[in-house]
Amino acid sequence: MKSVLPRLLVHLAAFAALVASTAASAVYVFNTVNYPGSVMTDVRGLNGTGRIVGYASIDGVNNFSFSYAGGTFSLLPPAAVTATAHGINDSGVIVGSTFEDPSPSRGFILASGAYTYFTRPGWTHSHARAISGTGLVTGYSEDGLGATSGYIYNPVTSAFTDITVPGSLLTIAQGINSAGQVVGSAILAGGAHGFLRQPDGTIVIFRIGGNPTRARGITDTGLMTGFVTMGAVTSGFVGDSLGYQLLDVPGSTFTVGEAINNAGQVSGLYTDGLSGATRGFIATPVSMPTGTTSGGAYVFSVAVIPNVPIFIDPVVAVGYDYRIGKENPRIATVQLPIGIGDSLYRLKVEGRRFTLAGGELFDFRANGFRRGVEKFRVDCIEVDALLDPANPQAFPTELTFMAAGMFTGTQKPLTRDSGRGDKRQCMDRDDDGDDDEGRGHGH
Repeated sequence: MKSVLPRLLVHLAAFAALVASTAASAVYVFNTVNYPGSVMTDVRGLNGTGRIVGYASIDGVNNFSFSYAGGTFSLLPPAAVTATAHGINDSGVIVGSTFEDPSPSRGFILASGAYTYFTRPGWTHSHARAISGTGLVTGYSEDGLGATSGYIYNPVTSAFTDITVPGSLLTIAQGINSAGQVVGSAILAGGAHGFLRQPDGTIVIFRIGGNPTRARGITDTGLMTGFVTMGAVTSGFVGDSLGYQLLDVPGSTFTVGEAINNAGQVSGLYTDGLSGATRGFIATPVSMPTGTTSGGAYVFSVAVIPNVPIFIDPVVAVGYDYRIGKENPRIATVQLPIGIGDSLYRLKVEGRRFTLAGGELFDFRANGFRRGVEKFRVDCIEVDALLDPANPQAFPTELTFMAAGMFTGTQKPLTRDSGRGDKRQCMDRDDDGDDDEGRGHGH
């Protein structure tokens, strides 16, 4: 204890901004994720390739775990025991915990359809919460008598690294990045505190505004997410040593951030303010339009560098025309959102059509457009997904570019009747709409 306690105090000054002030706020757009037919959905993990994991319930009593990829929700492969998914890395490896009452809980790693189970020696129960890009697993252990401890587990060497916060009644280690930084929470005197553990073992504990705080995810650049409770309201947060901002799904007083990917997207759960139902969400930091053209296209002004995504966001419509501005770098990739209707879209570029699922990265270069593209269309957005433009739900679109420069292009909503027909007919039909891509954009 004597060797650990001083380490708790080393970098507290660096977190003064996090606990005391807000950062310059990004604009976050929230999209609801709901397992089809469920009355409860909780999105626990998301990665950078458009995959998510979590659990849901159809009857409100029995939970089951799921994953989402390429427009499809899937149950986890059958296991010999009940398995609850909590995290996923960019390679698609899933981790979580088993529930084998009255037997002890174990951690599991699900890779290529096969489960591997593990238990931390000397502890009764082991729970896995997250997995890094390098394959390290975080979680916490219980001795069955009330003691807990966080850990980092290396599946290659079967070695466990202890994460102990002195005086904590419950320590949960969860988010981990490629540098080996770990975030989690500890129940100390006065309630919950978030913590950040550095690779050298230094642990920094913190609270946002002196309120009960739990950290849950961390990016490779050190941006954290989690949640903080202030009276009757629980809010998600994103932040680092420079400050923080709160995340609240509109209309909800209970928003919990559980994971964050390197693009800054946050996943978690919230309580619907009207129905009281628990729903999953993905919150995306977006660059909002700076104005509109006379033709109704939204105009942007965003600095870009190669292979680093930006998200742009106007109101929801039945489709969009995208076009770069004068002397802008060409577009290299596009990724469309999860949670808009059935999350299936049609992409049209230079006379070719592709079916694209939400979260699925489309690389123009790998599909015959080696120099990238200047413009493209997305349509066939499900009619039932259409929302009042005043509604904060939206269509965050991820773009990357071929070179550094400015994106001063446009995103024009399509609202004409040709996009409002039967979804299957829309996907099958070629309405020759490419000719008017970019019209009214002032180029």
